[in-house]
Amino acid sequence: MTTNRVNLAFIGAGTVAGPFGRAVAANPSASFAGVFDPATERSEQVVARLGGRVYHSLDEVNADAAVDAVIVMNPPDVHVDSARACLAAGKHVLVEKPVARTVDEIDELIALSAKMKRVCMPAHNYIYVPSLQRAKRFVEEGRFGRIASLWILYNLYHPDALAKTYGGVLREVCVHHAYSLLYLLGRPKRLTAVTSCLRDDTVAREDQVMVTCQMRGGAIANLWASFAVNDTTSDPWTVIYKILGTRGGISYTWNDAQFDDRGGPAWGMPDYVEGFANELDFFLKRAIPRGETPLSSLHDARDAIRIIEVAEETISLKNGSAEIRYG
Repeated sequence: MTTNRVNLAFIGAGTVAGPFGRAVAANPSASFAGVFDPATERSEQVVARLGGRVYHSLDEVNADAAVDAVIVMNPPDVHVDSARACLAAGKHVLVEKPVARTVDEIDELIALSAKMKRVCMPAHNYIYVPSLQRAKRFVEEGRFGRIASLWILYNLYHPDALAKTYGGVLREVCVHHAYSLLYLLGRPKRLTAVTSCLRDDTVAREDQVMVTCQMRGGAIANLWASFAVNDTTSDPWTVIYKILGTRGGISYTWNDAQFDDRGGPAWGMPDYVEGFANELDFFLKRAIPRGETPLSSLHDARDAIRIIEVAEETISLKNGSAEIRYG
């Protein structure tokens, strides 16, 4: 690694290679080595935009001594295998959500990252925006008094063709809600969850979910996500964060700025796209060279997966309520 540039490779060339590619191109601390994706034509499209080379296997990426770090953005089922191989090869790793499917898998990455003395950072992009960092600061300073409620609402329609490429909305989207909750208010103690599917279940699993969490200080956190609808009303709940306390509150929405960009879901919402740029900047300038703990660490990713697992347990119990044991 040079004194001021990190040489990056992409593992995967799917949808999020778009915003990550823009972020790499705009960041003076990054240089682009190349990309591996089993669909070589997709790799070629990325290289046409960013330069670098097309790698033909993960082993080829890891054998390239010029590669300092990788961004793992291939399908979720192989995130852990890819991250594990890259860490073992001595690369720093930024890994897309969901980092893993189980708590045990996250524990493996925590141990391997420590053993290899390499950064393994979750790509928890939603919280890498100034508005939510300010919200966290105000909560910690007691500006809002005693916190009563947190609302995280997501309504972004995914057409059938796109929905087929995802799993259920609980794991695909609510992991964002879970790590955001941990970042803003900490660990919940109990939760209940309910789901529904408004389309043919051969196309999608659950496409709507509501998770309600009881916090230790008495607050209630409400986590809603839907692939089934857009909100086209005059006060849209596309993506909203709202914290209410006894002396005030704060609200943040993706709808503050929009433009027409059909490159991928929500690409026309700067708060979404800028989260990729900001987390990459943290990875390049603070996590790798300074060893700073990310805003959302692997330990937070572990707790986020545990929240999702308990939500799944309550759903299997016909929408009962369950205490969360983090271990």
